[in-house]
Formats: sequence, C-alpha cells, structure tokens
Amino acid sequence: MKAKLFIAEDQPNFRKGLLKLAGKRSAEWVVAGEAANGRAALSSMEQCVPDLLLTDIRMPHMDGLELAEEIKARGWGTKIVIITGFKDFAYAQSALKFGVLDFITKPCVEADILNMLDKTYVRLIEENQSGRLVEGWRRQHEDGQLRSAVMGMPCNNGEVQALLGRMKECGLYFLSIPAYISAEKHYTAQDMPLLQFALGNIIREHLHKWYGGGFRLFSLSSSEWALLADRAESRPEMPSSWLQTLADSIQHYLKLALASSGQGQCRTAEDLRQAYERYCSRTGREAASERSTAYEALLNQTALYEKEKEIVSWLMSEDNGRLNKELLDQVGRIGNMPPQTAKIEALLLAAALLRLVQVQFPEWRMASRSIEWGSVYKCESPEEITEWLQVYIREFLHSHNNWIAGKKDHPVKQAIRFIEEKYMEECGLAEVAAHVHLNPSYFSNLFKKKPAKASPPISRTCACRKRSSCLKART
Repeated sequence: MKAKLFIAEDQPNFRKGLLKLAGKRSAEWVVAGEAANGRAALSSMEQCVPDLLLTDIRMPHMDGLELAEEIKARGWGTKIVIITGFKDFAYAQSALKFGVLDFITKPCVEADILNMLDKTYVRLIEENQSGRLVEGWRRQHEDGQLRSAVMGMPCNNGEVQALLGRMKECGLYFLSIPAYISAEKHYTAQDMPLLQFALGNIIREHLHKWYGGGFRLFSLSSSEWALLADRAESRPEMPSSWLQTLADSIQHYLKLALASSGQGQCRTAEDLRQAYERYCSRTGREAASERSTAYEALLNQTALYEKEKEIVSWLMSEDNGRLNKELLDQVGRIGNMPPQTAKIEALLLAAALLRLVQVQFPEWRMASRSIEWGSVYKCESPEEITEWLQVYIREFLHSHNNWIAGKKDHPVKQAIRFIEEKYMEECGLAEVAAHVHLNPSYFSNLFKKKPAKASPPISRTCACRKRSSCLKART
C-alpha cells in the first residue's frame, strides 16, 4: 500500500526540500500534489483526496488553519501535520479541534520529517487493518443473521428485513458441491481450504460482473452456499443461463460439479426459512422437524454466551493443561449423551469456540471457518459426533499454542508466521511491519540481519514461499 501525500507550503525552496525528503520514502509514499497556498491546495485535493497533508500554517489566500477547517467540514479522512514557527505554536494549538495530527516546529531537520512520515504511515496501515477488521466483523454478523434466518434459527427479524430491503428484487439461490471427489483431480483433505477459497473467488468474480454489488453470498456449510441476488441490478452482459455459466466455470478451473437451485423472490426471514425447507425436502437432507428443534435449542443466545464465558475463564487461567483438560472433559460429557442432545451440545461448543476466535483472535486462520451444520446432522452415533467436535477443538488448541509461542518469538519469526497465515491476502512489507509494530525501514534491516537458521522453514504452500521471497526482495 502506498499512501498519498500533499504538500502545501508557500516558500518554494522549503517546499522543494519537503518533496525531496518524501522521495526518500517512495516505497511508502507518493506525492499526490503540491501548492503554494491553501486555496490552491484545497482545489487540487478535491480531485484526489490525500492520506496526509503537510502544510505551513502561514500562507496567502488561505492559511493552514483555515485549510484544516475546510478539510474537516468536507468529512475527509486526511491526516494533517502543520509546520509552524515557534512564535506561531500557541496559535497552532487551536488547530487541534480540526483534527490536526501533529506539529513540526521550524527550523526542522531531515529526521523530523522522515520520522513523522514513518509514524503516520504505520498509523495509516493500522487504521486500514482495523477498518477492514471492523468491516469484516459487520459482514460476518450480517451473514450470521441471514444464515440463521435461512436455517430457521432465532435471528433479528428486523435486521434481516433491512438487509433484504436493500435489494429491489431479492432472488434466493442455493449452490452446492455434491462431492469434492473428481475423476480428473485427486483432491485430499488438505486441499479443502484452498478449494473453498477458490470456489468463493470464482463465484464472486462472476457475480460482480453480472450484478455489481447487488448480491450477497454466504456459506451454510463447507459445500453449500446461499446466494441473494438483486435481479433489478443485473447487467446487460449477464447471460440468460448464468447459473450454467457459473457451473461451467467451476468445472473448467476446478474440475468440480456445481449444483444450483433457484427459490424465487424473498422479502422476509420467513420466506428464507420456507425456501430452505423446500430445498432440503427436495434434496433428501435431514428431516425438517429434527433440524428446526435442534437449531432452536442451539441458538439459545444465553447458553451460547455462558459457554463462551466458560472458555474465556479457562484461557485466563493461563494454564494450557487446564484448557486441554476442560475441553476434553466436554468431549467426554457430550459423548455420553443421547445423539440428538449430543448434537446440540457439540454445535453449542463449536459455535462458542468460533465466535470467541472471531472476536478475540481474528488473525487466527480458524476465524475464517464456519460451522458445518449439515455434517454434524449426518452423524448417527455419539462417537461420530465427538469426532466432528474434536476437529474444532484440535484446531483451536493448535492455534492457541502457536499464539502463545508467537508472543515470545523474535519479530522476524512473528513476521514469517504472519505471512504463512495471511498468504492469500494483502501481505507486503508495510502490512507485515505493522503487524510486529515496527517501522517498515527498521523492520527491513532487521529482516536482512536475522540469521537464516533462526527463521522456521515455510512449507505450508508454494504461495507461502513466494510471499516470503517477495518480502525478502522488497526488503
């Protein structure tokens, strides 16, 4: 990520010096423009809103303080750093109400400017990551409400109604992969996360072309998705047999069969639930009465909250032995229950573990998982149910142990672990440096100096290795 910098300074030589210094941070910053007064700066910035404005406080036509006020009035997220003479400092303090980030007092040295650019860049990266995290949580919450409505579980009907109301003609479709076994490809269990990632990408890429932003895709299980599409937003280039086009694309790239089922228009949570009942009855999945009773019992939000609090208390004891024992005791207790009760308790514990991870440890890979509702309901014996549950428990314990170990690691080891976990996302020098709370330039030097033997081998996938090589090249 490159951040945009705008420089407003009426002294030509000083402005030229600031531009030269910005060039020393060209890996992080690009100069979006420059101006000799506040009025010209504001006009230029309207065409391209910068991430950072570096401005003198005294300029003709419109000074730095007035410029900061105008930026705040427009609601831009631009960070503002004011350069001021010592005699202006008391006056400049009033700029704080306009969201000024920092002041640099003239005369200033090169280190003052470069340190300010470095600190601001790290802050922008952290805010960007936080913003994406909050947006991700919001999206997960909304998907969870829609998923609950589809599967007949307790949900906020008003919120579901509002989400459906964003679409003029909301059509519901169910998509599924009947089997991940292909005559042309020999996939294994280790391929499943990457396959599911690829499936989601291919489906979303087509839907963006055909519907723009007018669709919502969310998982019901590892092989089943619900699609809400606003038919009023369909593009002229969308083929009439778009579902077949989607299936052909999945077959071409992944050699997997994609099944689909259109359910007509939906306006309420009850419409979603009834559509899913029809879909399940036609596909011969679990009986509707069994599923409805179990889901209602499971999504007792009080029980879920209490279970989550119980897990948190084990974590706060900072005793890994106790955490392991308590979770294994839960498995043993559930294994002695009648099958239907065991299913409910297993789902309750798995849901509590996932929700805790998504809220408290969103950087863990487990945070992107969803509950495989259909899988547990295919289990017929307590042994099968506990085996299903132990998959979530083992992943939780493995992630927690890695997290504990990572807290004691050298920053380079932490960085490599971060690359391994985020190799499918934006993962450049700036993002990795921000994760270990270091300046990108300092981290670059540290990464080069760290002996190779201290860095664990990266063997998760080829993509991981390429990411690491890419990071080394950039540093």
